[in-house]
Amino acid sequence: MISRRTLAGAIAILCVSTPSGFAQQWPSRNVKVVVPYGVGGVTDTMARLTADRLGKMLNQTFVVENKLGAGGAIGVDYVVNAPQDGHTILFVGSTLFTVLPIANKVNYEPLKDLVPVSITGTNGMVMVVQKDAPYSTLREFIDYARANPGKITYSSGGPATNNHLSTAYLAGKEKLDMVHVPFGGGQAALTAVLSKSVDMHFGNSSDLIEPVKAGTAKALAVSTKERMPQLPNVPTVAETVPGYEYLAWNGYAVTGGVPKEVVTRLAAALKVIAGDPEVVKVFSNLGIESVGTSAEEAEASIRKDMPIFSQVVDMAGVRRK
Repeated sequence: MISRRTLAGAIAILCVSTPSGFAQQWPSRNVKVVVPYGVGGVTDTMARLTADRLGKMLNQTFVVENKLGAGGAIGVDYVVNAPQDGHTILFVGSTLFTVLPIANKVNYEPLKDLVPVSITGTNGMVMVVQKDAPYSTLREFIDYARANPGKITYSSGGPATNNHLSTAYLAGKEKLDMVHVPFGGGQAALTAVLSKSVDMHFGNSSDLIEPVKAGTAKALAVSTKERMPQLPNVPTVAETVPGYEYLAWNGYAVTGGVPKEVVTRLAAALKVIAGDPEVVKVFSNLGIESVGTSAEEAEASIRKDMPIFSQVVDMAGVRRK
């Protein structure tokens, strides 16, 4: 059920006048929210929660459709080639702006063909090892890996995924020689470390909070700048490796031809939703910080991240030739 605070924000947004008559009428029919990943994951969960709130606020149905494949590029292509009227929008992951265009051949140009609307939530990564591993701190792990080059294995959901890149970033900064074992998805990569098939996994906080609390995996560090409130006793990587920070985010984007006034109205609605206590609680339980930026703030964040992720992609050896 939507909160009174959100309803009040909705009324304010619906009363905002814009210079565009089209933007005042938008949305004039159902809005398709394309999720370029599978059903049931954290991205899909975030999209469905926020799309439901958008529908209530803007008096139209926001229908979520999953169009997965090619690391998210299939969903992006669908949105980029849809009519530029704001009735087909994308729930996007950060790597579709910062990583995929330099790691793979894609048919879109980030920040031109694909334009950010709002970052709705950010999440860190949690580094876990087997529960009976001989190292209990990140420093012990680094020392062990350095003394045993090529013997530590780590899992990921596939090349150029956040699991892969966050580990490659650590290995690059610390000059560690570790073996990447890619799987066909994040859940399989997590299962690999829980079943002791690999030594380490750097996974989304949403997938690892419960295994860590249950003691089925040992957490050595989190990738966020500050310690995570859900895992307050787990140190940050930066406490051992200064300067390390790795954040993933999800949010909304549209194709480049959508009127600016529509983008502004959509971002304003998402900002209200981000402050709704129910949304904050659900996100927090998933290890996600609810944000709700403007389009300008989202673009500035992406531009800041691009050179950092370019370096990380090189560390991981996945830049497109």
